[in-house]
Amino acid sequence: MPSAIPRLVDELVTQMESGSAPAYRTALRQLAETARAGGPESLTAAVEALAPLLPGLSGDFAKTAVLAGACVEWGASPMALVDVLPARAAEAMMLNAVVPEFWEKATSPARPLPEPVSAGTAELVRTLTRLSRWRRGIDKETLTRIAMSWSDMEDWLKALITVMAHTDFRAAVPEDVKAELREYAAAVADRSQRAGWVGALAAVLDDEPLIVVDPRTRRGYALTMTGVGDNGQLHILLADRLIGDPAQGWVAGQRPARSWVGAATDGDPRLGFDDAAIRAFRLFDGKGNYVGPQGAPADIEPLDGTRVLVLHPPNGTFGLSVGRVFESMTPNLRLDRILEPSETEQWLGRLSPAVEDDLMAR
Repeated sequence: MPSAIPRLVDELVTQMESGSAPAYRTALRQLAETARAGGPESLTAAVEALAPLLPGLSGDFAKTAVLAGACVEWGASPMALVDVLPARAAEAMMLNAVVPEFWEKATSPARPLPEPVSAGTAELVRTLTRLSRWRRGIDKETLTRIAMSWSDMEDWLKALITVMAHTDFRAAVPEDVKAELREYAAAVADRSQRAGWVGALAAVLDDEPLIVVDPRTRRGYALTMTGVGDNGQLHILLADRLIGDPAQGWVAGQRPARSWVGAATDGDPRLGFDDAAIRAFRLFDGKGNYVGPQGAPADIEPLDGTRVLVLHPPNGTFGLSVGRVFESMTPNLRLDRILEPSETEQWLGRLSPAVEDDLMAR
């Protein structure tokens, strides 16, 4: 571990224990500057040293998690955070979800909740901790942590969004923790856009088999998708992988512009309306349900355990002004093989007719 990092982390801990917000911010800044100047090795060392601290932090000290996320963004490995950050972010959302109920019980008559910023935390802590006098099973320390979540949740989510963009990190997060992230994110998504993003990232499919069938030509394709954040992005990537010369076994149509493919992979995701990506086909799943660009691959209902997409001709022009929703998450949609005609016929025989009762599907 680079020699300066342990000393600076110790100083950060000292300032957290002192309770001095200005001294804490100074120590945080010094650690950030030193780690970034030292390159990936120092950045990873900082993440590894900070990871054990995170479960016990709350309130303003959750900025420590933001620094760990920033180190990953600057080039550190995120793997030291796998066992701590997702669980702590899930806890923050779980606690945040009950704050309005607890606040209502603790205030009489009911008052508006303080703004979810650190300046309002003191009032929230004072108010909620009064509940410990009569609410059995919840002690003052737990109520304080609940109150702190009102202002610190966004810091935990900000850090988690950064690391969840990494394929190896997502693969290492246990499925039960991902399920908790989705559950708790849904509970607070009405007041937190970041929570919605966390829920979506926790649902991202990696190394997921995908069968695509073109009924017009009775051809099929086996693909594997990783890190595809939304179905609009999937539309662009499918067009790039499958459209070509029909005589060579590909799907007929006009190939997507390179700017569209770049927006869906590793370029600027913003296309704007002047260069909107025009979808090459409409998609339905194997059970006949319309698969719109607004959804996510995880929403595609499997058919006999496999996600299947059926290509239909586009009706009119549908443009996508954004190529991908998660800028730092690089997708991979790999074409594994063109199916043998007998395999395609088997899939075609299992498909349900397309249900075209969605206005966008027409």
